[in-house]
Amino acid sequence: MIKKINKRGQSLLLVTIFTLILLGASSSTFAQKSWNAKTPKPDFTAMEEYYEIVDYEYDFTGGGVPRFYVTAKKKIKKTPSAWRITWRDDKGVKIAQYTINFNWTDTQEAEIGEPIRGDSPAPFKSDMPNVKSVEIAEKL
Repeated sequence: MIKKINKRGQSLLLVTIFTLILLGASSSTFAQKSWNAKTPKPDFTAMEEYYEIVDYEYDFTGGGVPRFYVTAKKKIKKTPSAWRITWRDDKGVKIAQYTINFNWTDTQEAEIGEPIRGDSPAPFKSDMPNVKSVEIAEKL
């Protein structure tokens, strides 16, 4: 009877360890998507004249500066390749401001409806709880 209990306990322990390993391997994906839920949605109004916004995400997994990615589909043939993105606190004070860059060749040569990806640095993870608005404007 004691051996059966130990075998059941070992099986349960192995299943638990395996589950934790699987969750750990996929937790970075869940963590990235959760940042989208925790921060205000960027105001893509300026971009929507040129692009259909497909997705955006934050990446805090790198060892250096965090990244912000946006995936968009072209609506018209010629589109801007650089956009200013500004993160602000509840008083409107700038936390960070960077440039979202799409590959120039992609913006000029990609077909209408074809998705392209742009990226920029993002505020550090420790600054993100203070972000209350995210503005995007065409960089002239």
